Amino acid sequence: MLLFFYICLIGLVLSALSWAAPTDGDSLNQDTPYIKKLLRHAKAAEIESFMNEKADPCNDFYSFACGNYSRLNSASNLKVSATGPFYSLMEGLDRKILKMLKTVNDTHDTPEDIKVKHFYESCLRIKEINSTYTQKLKQLIAEFGTMPVLEGSSWQENDFDWLGTTARMSFRYGISPIFGAEVDTDFASNKKNMIYVAEQNFLLKEKSLYVENATAIYRDRLRVNIQFILERFLGLKMELANQTARELVDFEVDLARGMVDNKEDLDFGDLAERLTVSELHERYKPHLDIRRLIFESMGERDFHTIYEYNKRYQQNLVEVIKRTPKRTIANYMFFRLVREFVETPADNPEKQKQDCLDITRKYFSRNLDNMFYRRYNNDKSSREIENMWRQLKATFNETLHSSPALNWIERSTRNLAIAKLQAMNLEVNNYVEVNFTEELADLNLQSADYVENVRQVKLVNARRMLELLHKADKPPEQDEQLSFTPAYTFTENTIRMPVAFLQPFYIWADVYPKAVMFGTLASLIGHELIHGFDDSGRKFDANGNSNDWWDEESSSNFLKGRECFTKQYGKYVYDGIQLKESTSQAENIADNGGMRLAYTAYRKWYESQLALSNGSQDLANESLPNLQYTGNQLFFISFAQFLCNDLLPELKVQQVFADTHVPDDLRVIGTLSNFDEFSKEFNCRAGSQMNPSKKCILY
Repeated sequence: MLLFFYICLIGLVLSALSWAAPTDGDSLNQDTPYIKKLLRHAKAAEIESFMNEKADPCNDFYSFACGNYSRLNSASNLKVSATGPFYSLMEGLDRKILKMLKTVNDTHDTPEDIKVKHFYESCLRIKEINSTYTQKLKQLIAEFGTMPVLEGSSWQENDFDWLGTTARMSFRYGISPIFGAEVDTDFASNKKNMIYVAEQNFLLKEKSLYVENATAIYRDRLRVNIQFILERFLGLKMELANQTARELVDFEVDLARGMVDNKEDLDFGDLAERLTVSELHERYKPHLDIRRLIFESMGERDFHTIYEYNKRYQQNLVEVIKRTPKRTIANYMFFRLVREFVETPADNPEKQKQDCLDITRKYFSRNLDNMFYRRYNNDKSSREIENMWRQLKATFNETLHSSPALNWIERSTRNLAIAKLQAMNLEVNNYVEVNFTEELADLNLQSADYVENVRQVKLVNARRMLELLHKADKPPEQDEQLSFTPAYTFTENTIRMPVAFLQPFYIWADVYPKAVMFGTLASLIGHELIHGFDDSGRKFDANGNSNDWWDEESSSNFLKGRECFTKQYGKYVYDGIQLKESTSQAENIADNGGMRLAYTAYRKWYESQLALSNGSQDLANESLPNLQYTGNQLFFISFAQFLCNDLLPELKVQQVFADTHVPDDLRVIGTLSNFDEFSKEFNCRAGSQMNPSKKCILY
């Protein structure tokens, strides 16, 4: 009963704290001794509620730390695809942003914020799919030609030129069905931008979702979605829409066979080949007119060298185009165009709000993050993240300098690794340095016309991307995942932390034991730091340029160490599915190295407090009320509990086949079973599941 009381209490307290902006004078004062005590009791109750303390931590630590999580947070009961602390963090951010977007006459609003709000409002106003909406979509099609399925027998096959059509779509709206040319940072010399000839953005994102028998459900869903759009938005009869949708999915599956499998050990340098335009043109003529593609996509001819990305895709494309009817190719391209402007009214207002937030974030993720930061930034949270970064950086610096565990790296290469670490930065994605006034100057967004708003955004973004060819500016990322997911950027040698992590209490807070903060926040940051030295990261130097700076012996030792992870994780089974052996081990290396680094930093902090005359109070906080666990044990429990989750069955299939991470329970088991300190803390006998004789370690 007491446990239930504290679980309810934490919900009430955290709700009040999380909704209050730091500038709200009437917000709940979290610095009072009573509130601090309450929060610590509530955190202890939450930790205990997730655990199954009857489980043997030495047999399956995930079951021990997270054994009750799915019962308390069932995805199916909550009618969501997944639950977990990470998803709770995302939901907390979304609630605050939705509150911002619906607030009228907000004193924090800039003119640019109001434009973003108009875009969001235009999405909310889509109440039905009527003839006006359909007519706007048909006008977009007419800019580039005619769509066979709408024209019937009158469609003229000889008038259709697929390569010219994709080039014109790219030039005008930045949409490149099938394949195209785009501008991005030169990975070999990141002070300039280059043209990359590359595959399209696929609807299902990962190759395995197109080619594996176990992922057929995703292809079926794609077909249903295409049929729905063809019927509801373009007015096709059900039978014709169904037939066309099947043809389009089959065509996309054919194209996807040329994609890179994310389980392959292929980094950017392996996939991107620098060539002259003439060389690439000769490689694919007469099937692909590369000169024409680049000229019509970019609007100019004066390019000498470019990159081809993943030539397997272009090689496969040539064969697919040869055997595919022009009618199917045209239908596919115009469907991909139309899909960019389609938004379906939701069944209920709350779902529509979330759907419209998602589409607004697709185009304005940086603006939304900046709006959140200006309203909700807590200096204490920012300082905690910065302080944690300094401690981790200093700890890894010591490890690189003097740890015998890294003797497999030659001294010359270790010195270069130290230089790279010293140059590495961590930035919170607040975008305070971005001139949004200039970026949004050409947008005249209205709250009543969603299709026109999307059209304007795409026009402006396409033009800005072309302008970057002659500038040193980095292409602005509009990746909505950066609002939620920490990421290491190779070409910047920078860790990007989402503003979502400025929200305290979801996974960490200064009133919690430092063990909790190191087990969660530090492990996350450490994970990204290690990405700078993983399969791909180690091939970029301190300046963020592609440069193989490893000596031959150290590189050979790295590959031997990686092979250990390949064999370890390839033996695991998840939900009855055997994991494939993957030559790419970047995420597993980062999980293991990041956790080890965080634990080492925690122990350094702990020892420093022992040495201080006034450090006893901080160390007294390393336990939690009613929990009989040491600070070291709380570190491992917190590390595991950040990965507690519950997924719908179809998401489990996707996690196995499409995610670069292994499933979360195996992330916990795999990482901790490689760590001797974990086994010592939980007294795991040698040879037990969590203390195997063979352990994998790199960093």
